[in-house]
Amino acid sequence: MELIDLLETRVTALLSQLETLREENSRLREEVEGGLSALAEENRILKEALDGERTVKDAVLARIDALLLRLKDQTGDA
Repeated sequence: MELIDLLETRVTALLSQLETLREENSRLREEVEGGLSALAEENRILKEALDGERTVKDAVLARIDALLLRLKDQTGDA
């Protein structure tokens, strides 16, 4: 009977450990999902900022090109 008692004790301990691991796994999944959501939001914000910077850069380059063209026209360079 002692072996059966020991087996029951071990099985109970293992089932308890399994439940603890399942709970921890669930908690870790939630943390990962939350982190991924935050990362996606940060990426969206950064992409919008980058798009804005590109727009500004394109506008500045267009103005520089226009100034160069005016200088070329005014100085008669060919």
